[in-house]
Amino acid sequence: MQVTKQTKSGWKHYATLLAFVLLIAPAGLVFAGPAEDAAKGMALYETKHYRDALPYLQKAAEAGDTKAQLYVGNMYREGLGVKKDYAKTIPWFEKAANAGDARAQTYLGIAYSEGLGVEPDYEKAAQWFLKAAEQNHGPAQTLVGVMYYKGMGVEQSFPEAKKWLEKASANGEKDAQSFLGLIYLEGGDENNPAAAVDLLSRAAEQNEPLAQTILGIMYIQGKYVKQDYTKAEALLTKGAEAGNVDAATFLGNMYYRGQGVKKDKAKAIKWLEKAAVRGDVDAQELLYRVHHAKPGEFDN
Repeated sequence: MQVTKQTKSGWKHYATLLAFVLLIAPAGLVFAGPAEDAAKGMALYETKHYRDALPYLQKAAEAGDTKAQLYVGNMYREGLGVKKDYAKTIPWFEKAANAGDARAQTYLGIAYSEGLGVEPDYEKAAQWFLKAAEQNHGPAQTLVGVMYYKGMGVEQSFPEAKKWLEKASANGEKDAQSFLGLIYLEGGDENNPAAAVDLLSRAAEQNEPLAQTILGIMYIQGKYVKQDYTKAEALLTKGAEAGNVDAATFLGNMYYRGQGVKKDKAKAIKWLEKAAVRGDVDAQELLYRVHHAKPGEFDN
């Protein structure tokens, strides 16, 4: 009985002491809640201490913190502090997306459109993009517009594509300006060449590769703009350097044919190879011709 009394007495003393500590100590020194864990994790993440950030972010994510869920998903998506694993991104993005986070909805849409960690499903991709787009999220508005433009996951509709791309363009999305320019060039009732040139020029000035490529081709052809090979070469070079396959093919063709520029075998090969290895058939055929050119063919 004496032992029992001492045990009870000790517990009362401990309980009283604990209550006192809880009363006077700052909350963060006792139990860090999801918000505190998320804040610590995000601070470590932003300073690129990814491994140190993960335990805090995962704890906050498991407790329902939407931002932490987004961060954890992105860490697995990019391989930051962990081994890249697209499948592990999906549950975290789904949690944040279902909570209404537009960025998570957009990431989830990209996962479904590209088959990253899930089976490709354009319809699901479009659904998630649309949820984010309806929250005025510019990147998602662009993607919705592109899906309507291409008829991927939705029925092709230039008017719908135009509607969403205009919203994204108004939000400053340069990719949207490029696709909107394309619609104004080839969208049937939506044709407006002057608006297309304006949009493409604005996007190209922001170093958007698609716009640079389209404008470069237009300057070669003199279509809706005054033919200007110097501008074409400059724009296509920028587009090709950014990885646009069409830009590399057209640029290689210019150097192969001497189209407004001096013939240059080395430059033709350089750009055509970049496009050819990525499967561009036109570049592959031109590259074959360059390699089998007659002696002196590149002498101006």
